[in-house]
Amino acid sequence: MSPLFSEPLAERFREANTPYLSPAKVSELFGFRVQELAGRAHVHRNTPTARPQTPQLQQYLQNMVRVLTVATEMTGDEGRAVFLLRNEPLRAFGYKTADTLVQEGRADAVIAYLESLTGGAAG
Repeated sequence: MSPLFSEPLAERFREANTPYLSPAKVSELFGFRVQELAGRAHVHRNTPTARPQTPQLQQYLQNMVRVLTVATEMTGDEGRAVFLLRNEPLRAFGYKTADTLVQEGRADAVIAYLESLTGGAAG
């Protein structure tokens, strides 16, 4: 099983001088506005800037970084992994994208699926 997330990747998304992930940095990588991030995390639109340490928001950010880590290991390219997570419909999940599944709280299922593909299984 992969670690929760690789230290260098997680550290890159760290909110300065805090133990939290930065909503702005994660949003920038994935190409959505901070207010969009709030909707994806199911928090108030001001939460990412006013209270980035909010547990529900941090859980969503952690899940996005976890899935990104696995996808990057699979593809060997972070940019390609981001594109696939946002755009590639997954047949095993009713053609939803990994991005949609993380929004639904199903990051662990996405990770298990991606790891099964890496291992050569058919999902």
